[in-house]
Amino acid sequence: MDNETAKYIVTHFSNFLTEKEKVAIRHISSTIKLDLTDNSVDHTSSIKVYKKAGWLTENKEVLELLKHGFDSFEISVATRIFTENKDKVFLNYCPKCRQLARTPTAKQCRKCGYEWHDK
Repeated sequence: MDNETAKYIVTHFSNFLTEKEKVAIRHISSTIKLDLTDNSVDHTSSIKVYKKAGWLTENKEVLELLKHGFDSFEISVATRIFTENKDKVFLNYCPKCRQLARTPTAKQCRKCGYEWHDK
C-alpha cells in the first residue's frame, strides 16, 4: 500500500482505529506541533502540559507502534483497517484516470480535473 492510500484510509475511516492507534496519532501530531527537534527551545513545560492532557504518551506499546516512523505506522494501520473492513472502506477512484480522489464522496478528480457529478 502506498502512502497516499494509507493516509486516505486513516483519515476517512478513522472510526476503525484502535484506542492505541488513536493515542499514537495524537502523540505524533503533538510531537510535530511542539517541534521537539528544535533544541534551542526548552519544551519541558509544554511536554508536561501535553502529557497531562493525554496528547503525549509514555505508553511503551503505543511508542512501539511508532518505532519505525509515522509513514510505516500509517501504512500498517491502513492495511489492517482495509483487510478487516473491505466491505466498509470505499476507495473512490476517478473513472477517467483511475487516481484516488481526495475523499470517499468526491466527484471531481484532483489530478486530472474530471468531474463525475451526473454519472
